[in-house]
Amino acid sequence: MQASYDLLRAARVALDIPAAALAKRAGVSKRSLVRIEACEPVTLETSLRVQKALEEAGVEFLPETKTEGPGLRVKKGVVRKVGFQMG
Repeated sequence: MQASYDLLRAARVALDIPAAALAKRAGVSKRSLVRIEACEPVTLETSLRVQKALEEAGVEFLPETKTEGPGLRVKKGVVRKVGFQMG
């Protein structure tokens, strides 16, 4: 499945990867990544490179179903756990 620009942005944020680091990992310019995250057009190759880099970092993109919209899932152990206390 080809992920939407919104899902690509959400995946980067979920993984807590800086834009410059993801651009480098994907082999695209930082400007191209900024364009994706602003929902401005980029080439299909560029968006697929970013998607592949995110998938290699631990994201699975989920297709739309009859009852739910498209989404993403992060592999167990990839996201940092932040401790907090209920007060």
